[in-house]
Amino acid sequence: MRSNTIRRAILEILERAQPYALPEQQLTVELNGMVRPPAGKAELDDEILFLQVRGYITTVPDSLDENLVKWAVTEAGRTTLRQ
Repeated sequence: MRSNTIRRAILEILERAQPYALPEQQLTVELNGMVRPPAGKAELDDEILFLQVRGYITTVPDSLDENLVKWAVTEAGRTTLRQ
């Protein structure tokens, strides 16, 4: 159940951020403002991987910092939120 809560929260955060992608650090801050207890790094990594593998979120390159990971929701992720 907690996994579903975290996954939905990630999708909601990224949808609100559109048309921008969020750096992972900002995503973590916003997520931990929504879920209790806060998600740990391993838990967050697992849920991000779950969403990415299914095509619900994607990485977006940063033109100024190639090491910065940014995330954006995909159309499939938006569709999942509406269900």
